Amino acid sequence: MLVRDVIRATAVVGDMSVEALTSQDKTRDVARLRQLGILVSSRVSPASWPAIGRYWGGRDHTTVLHSAGRASEYLEAGDLDILHQLARILDQLGLTELPADRPASALQPRASLGVIRARIRVTEARLAVLKTQELALEGAAR
Repeated sequence: MLVRDVIRATAVVGDMSVEALTSQDKTRDVARLRQLGILVSSRVSPASWPAIGRYWGGRDHTTVLHSAGRASEYLEAGDLDILHQLARILDQLGLTELPADRPASALQPRASLGVIRARIRVTEARLAVLKTQELALEGAAR
């Protein structure tokens, strides 16, 4: 599922525009709904924390982590407004429950095998240059 789908669903539940939801508005109602949407995004999307932050108005990954944590606290405390909003967001997304954790694909390395091999080749080339320079310096010192 895409983060932008969660943003749209959250905006519908909050009866506000996507722009208002992803803005810098820090009023309680907007901030709490945004925190809940960020939590849902982190649980249903394989996007990284920084990517989720970019979608949610260019927020830093630490802000995303904090927001998801706050929303979790509201849920654990049994906040009825938040629970009701969560149920409506999940319904908009066609889900029956919030996954307990981030998708496994979000926890996997992003680099492909080809990229990793290319990085190794570059590192080996740099090492060869350094060894050549070292030999040259040793020869000059003698």
